[in-house]
Amino acid sequence: MTSEPDKSDTLLLQSFENVCTVLEKENGFLLAGDLKEVVALLPMKQEEMQTLEDILSSREEQAAGTPHPPVLPPEAEDAAKRFGALVKTNRKLLKNAIDAQNALIKLIVVDAAQETSTGYVASGRYAIRTGPQGALALRSDV
Repeated sequence: MTSEPDKSDTLLLQSFENVCTVLEKENGFLLAGDLKEVVALLPMKQEEMQTLEDILSSREEQAAGTPHPPVLPPEAEDAAKRFGALVKTNRKLLKNAIDAQNALIKLIVVDAAQETSTGYVASGRYAIRTGPQGALALRSDV
């Protein structure tokens, strides 16, 4: 066990750093409300997360025959803590973005359906439309 653990530790630390960098970018875009950039980062985030998962799984498999679980080097422990904090923030920001999107969809679809289902038409009559088709229909009487 000479240089192999060092190489493994270096790969693990670099992988944590890569994932944290992507999460920091994504969190910044989420805070700015730039969902287009968040979506653009998704393939990179998935790739870096998969790499980290593979490295951690490999370390667990290597330690499977030993009586003690694999120990993270101090630098990797710090990176893992940073990763955990970024993931927690990321989860909260993603939830907020999803909630905002759901509220927007509700405004467009549900509230619009209620507002356009009844009203006056070009002839001056009061008309009632039934069903949700009125929510997104173009009206010539407006």
